[in-house]
Amino acid sequence: MITKLKRVYRKITQKSRLEEYRQILTAAIGQGYRVMTLREWVELGFPRDKIFLLRHDVDIDARGAGRMYEIEKELHVRATYYFRHITMRPALMKRMLSDGFEVGLHYETLATFIRESRLETKEQLSEDIYTICRTRLTREIACFREEIGEMQSICSHGSKWNRKLDVSNCLLADEKFREENGILFETYDPELLDNISTYISDSSLNHNHAWRYGKSPLQAIENGDAVILLLTHPGHWNYDFCSNIRKLWLSFVDPN
Repeated sequence: MITKLKRVYRKITQKSRLEEYRQILTAAIGQGYRVMTLREWVELGFPRDKIFLLRHDVDIDARGAGRMYEIEKELHVRATYYFRHITMRPALMKRMLSDGFEVGLHYETLATFIRESRLETKEQLSEDIYTICRTRLTREIACFREEIGEMQSICSHGSKWNRKLDVSNCLLADEKFREENGILFETYDPELLDNISTYISDSSLNHNHAWRYGKSPLQAIENGDAVILLLTHPGHWNYDFCSNIRKLWLSFVDPN
């Protein structure tokens, strides 16, 4: 009980890390990196000359996404943002599109089906279930485009339901599905990942905000790594008392 209370206290009192994010971008720009969206990089044919890719998975903190977006605009760089259904903010997302940013769906279609159907094992999944989920995802993509606007890429969200059955949402977005739905790429496509020199992800306060996969962004920039992808989750950067309380609440009520 004491340990849980300490964790809650840390989450409530955590201070903003947005200035650290600004410093990372400033360092990349200062070292001559071209900061760009994933879509720009893919459409250019995966160039490998000092590229800094910005991807944000907006899991629980749309307000934080807005604050990171403002920093990027100030520094004249653009990023890719993927929004879950619970974090979609049409006005913000449309502003991002108008400024040349990329927005897409952080989809969790298979995980939602697993939760709703109360599946317990991977063996319960079948081709019929995948077909049902692909049909659902097709509708989600169509609704996203109707409400928000252009979208040419999607990104699988990893939830506790995916971990429980050891199955990823991205199984739905195979090449045939992408062609049928006008999707240029999924963020976990092997071709895309194989062309990234250094893949870096942030982590939560529970992991002391350590950098995943062996390197910090500043180390990669100083090393001059060819293609750096920085994956962030705005909820790990945007901290103030009101945001902290809201995110703590969402962590309890979010089913995925």
